[in-house]
Amino acid sequence: MCFFAKVVTALLVGCFTTAEADQTKSELGKLFDALRGSDNLVEISQIQNKIWSHWYELPKNARPLQSVFDQGVQALQSGQAQDAITKFSLVIDAAPAFAEAWNRRATTYFVLGDFESSLLDIRQTLILEPRHFGALSGLSMIFETTEQYERAIRAEQQLLRLMPNNQLIERRILQLQDKALKSRI
Repeated sequence: MCFFAKVVTALLVGCFTTAEADQTKSELGKLFDALRGSDNLVEISQIQNKIWSHWYELPKNARPLQSVFDQGVQALQSGQAQDAITKFSLVIDAAPAFAEAWNRRATTYFVLGDFESSLLDIRQTLILEPRHFGALSGLSMIFETTEQYERAIRAEQQLLRLMPNNQLIERRILQLQDKALKSRI
């Protein structure tokens, strides 16, 4: 897998390969409130990791699929994209409301350069979890890669609404605005 694909995979997949978390909406809501209120990049990263741990774990009624999902994550991380797609698709078929399976499959499609399929899965991820910052980041990367800078900026602006004090997002928006301006010349 090329270096760029590895970096993108790390960004979109998140930091966790295993996690134990109680998926309660109220706890996620509190974490997103904390994310909106933080201006410390280290704290923002820690809050994001806690959110990822919630997203990673399948709901209780679908726990038997956790090992299949875990195998998909492992396949993605080891560069076995087709196997990852197969595993994530199995989880999606059995638990279509599990947003993270859609997001991980979107990531896998992105790594393969299949932006159309990735966009479809990102769309479904965001329908299920509109605050999914991983999916929004992926959306921005696809639009940047395909030189649709204005659309990439809009995706980043959605991220900024989730994390209004995140200087990295502000810088990324400025970089994309610069690319958009240069592309018009």
